[in-house]
Amino acid sequence: MKIKLQIVQLEAVAGDIEKNIDKAEELLKNADEKSPDLIVMPELWTIGWDCENFNKNSEDVFSSKTYNFLSETAKKYHSNIIGGSSILRKNGEKDRNTSLIFNRNGELIAVYDKYHLFSHRGQSEGTYLQSGENGLLVNTDIGKIGVSICYDIRFPELFRQYAFKNADFIVNMAAWPKAYTDEYKTLAKARAIENQLFFITSCLTGKINEMFEFSGNSMVVDYKGRVIAQLKNEEKVLCTQIDTGEMHEYRKQMPILKDTKKIYKVLEK
Repeated sequence: MKIKLQIVQLEAVAGDIEKNIDKAEELLKNADEKSPDLIVMPELWTIGWDCENFNKNSEDVFSSKTYNFLSETAKKYHSNIIGGSSILRKNGEKDRNTSLIFNRNGELIAVYDKYHLFSHRGQSEGTYLQSGENGLLVNTDIGKIGVSICYDIRFPELFRQYAFKNADFIVNMAAWPKAYTDEYKTLAKARAIENQLFFITSCLTGKINEMFEFSGNSMVVDYKGRVIAQLKNEEKVLCTQIDTGEMHEYRKQMPILKDTKKIYKVLEK
């Protein structure tokens, strides 16, 4: 199956949901591809990465501006949307770093809460947020999509489970630091190669403040680890196409997943 992709890369304005929605709307309006099968947004595109202000900028899931924008955009472009992530709460629970997934009719079909919360050099996401309790594989009309957010990419066990459940491709939405761009590219290629699937990344670009700059470099990596489309640091929608039919044929020729043990035993002497 050939699938048309739109991957949104933008520089978030700290704490300004309406302005960031306007940015996203303008970028999508000016995108080269007008009939995508899937739109992917970056992590925390609505407010930017700013741990100390997460809770101040959180929204209720079902009454949020983010929800309304993503639903209307899905209907407008008749496209599935992996909605990046926002700080959202539901049923009075603690705020979470949450991704909303919509089908082509603008219907919410799944919700993913970031499984692994980031903690490094004072950036303690877990101080302000509740972590998710599971990964998420979404069944859509274009295939099975494994969902992940940023730091999740460092945990290959999650992606192996997606592969065992026959994921067609993985999406990773990120607010990745520019200083670690090479690591992000390497991890994306590794997750694609070892699981024999397409790996799609959507990352913030620019700065949220003078101390924190994002990598950009949103990209699509194929099942052999080849980068088939990539942005640099510009605010833009990356438009490209993938063919999952070729991927499934390659899996038959190179049956790595079939040959993988479900459980590995290690003796120590």
